[in-house]
Amino acid sequence: MIILSQNYRKFKNILYRVFLSFSLFLINFAVSTNSHRLSAFIIWCNIRKLREIRSRKNNTKKILVFPKSGGYEDLVESYKSQKNHNIHFFLLPRKFLKIIFTEINKAKDKFKDSNLKSRDYFTKPKNSNEKYKKEMYVKFLTSSFELLDKYLKLDGFISFNIFYHPEKYFEEVCKNLNKKFIILHKESVFTPYDEINIVNIYKKHNEKSLAHKISVYSESQRKILIKSKIATKNQIQVNGCPRSDFIFRLRKTKPQNNVVVFYLIESNRVTNRFFNLNNSWEKLYIQTLSYLIEFAKNNSEIKVILKGKTGVHTKKFFTKYSLPKNCTFIEGGAGEQFLKNASVVVAFNSTVVFEAILSNRKLIIPNFNNEYKKKKKFLHVIKNKKYFSNSKKNFMEKLNIYLNLNYQNKELSNIDKKTIKHYLGNTDGKSGKKVKQFLNKILN
Repeated sequence: MIILSQNYRKFKNILYRVFLSFSLFLINFAVSTNSHRLSAFIIWCNIRKLREIRSRKNNTKKILVFPKSGGYEDLVESYKSQKNHNIHFFLLPRKFLKIIFTEINKAKDKFKDSNLKSRDYFTKPKNSNEKYKKEMYVKFLTSSFELLDKYLKLDGFISFNIFYHPEKYFEEVCKNLNKKFIILHKESVFTPYDEINIVNIYKKHNEKSLAHKISVYSESQRKILIKSKIATKNQIQVNGCPRSDFIFRLRKTKPQNNVVVFYLIESNRVTNRFFNLNNSWEKLYIQTLSYLIEFAKNNSEIKVILKGKTGVHTKKFFTKYSLPKNCTFIEGGAGEQFLKNASVVVAFNSTVVFEAILSNRKLIIPNFNNEYKKKKKFLHVIKNKKYFSNSKKNFMEKLNIYLNLNYQNKELSNIDKKTIKHYLGNTDGKSGKKVKQFLNKILN
């Protein structure tokens, strides 16, 4: 029965992928022939209900969500404990907006070289040609969704980033249709360099948001958006990061004994998506990895998990290392399950650092070459210095000490609360409740 069930799920997934590919082909054709009716029909066929969130059958509002990892989990976390609320959430893959935009961008028009070259975080049309393409895109979507509304009366739309392109232009579509466009903005983890310089990037390369309301994780993000004139005080509300509620609840869960999880460092990482700056953490990455492999070889009873990031870390890299049997590489995928079981977490300049603190896991941040002094403006600010390990000797000592401690669910210290509040805005595990109240107030 289990095998049959698995085969059935595989068949359904294959069938869905074929259907989605055909739909994307048809939406392309609809745009090229300027057929709003066909476009509306294809979009209607690809809208599905978000089944992880239950709602009442009658007297409900209908919201269409453009799903994105992180933001999707925020929304589900906000409502999953509520079985009888009055909002129906529907999903439409973001690919459809991208395909429509791309095809309109290729269409012939009265301008030469009128390609709209905007990208995420750089969405403002730079000349009359780009403005014309934007107008074509908004006009086509307005007509398509106006027809769609005859079959599916929608009360609003949700996106997860103010600067996702082409969702940025969908704000104007909502204005034309008199619909509410809500953004649950999921960006908040900036370095000091970002926080100082990002205001000019936002202000210069993006237009003011036309969203009805914007939810942000932290007060620091709220200030950045207001200072850059992307949004007004009345548009924005600070609610914290809802998916961190799950992380906060892990404090009550005793981790497995003798498990070390190393969330692998991005060794040659562009400092950020906004500035052409590079920092290499290659030396620190190799050092940390070598020390952990050595520790695993000398402690066969300890399980060491090397958790990679999708598209960054591959199994091929580890062929030059002789990994012991108790050392396992995991390529990509969600990291929460490993955080749940971790006796000790090793991480550097990643959101996982804050999640480890919030979940009450023993945390070690490698700082073997004094990175947090030499390049501190490119690293997240960690106020509690007890997490840093500045030498191999100290690293090994901390591993041994932490692995031999009995688990205790301690309250967040005041110094850690300041760090978590600045980056995630969620120090009590109640951000999901706040977002639910935020959305209910808008839609009721």
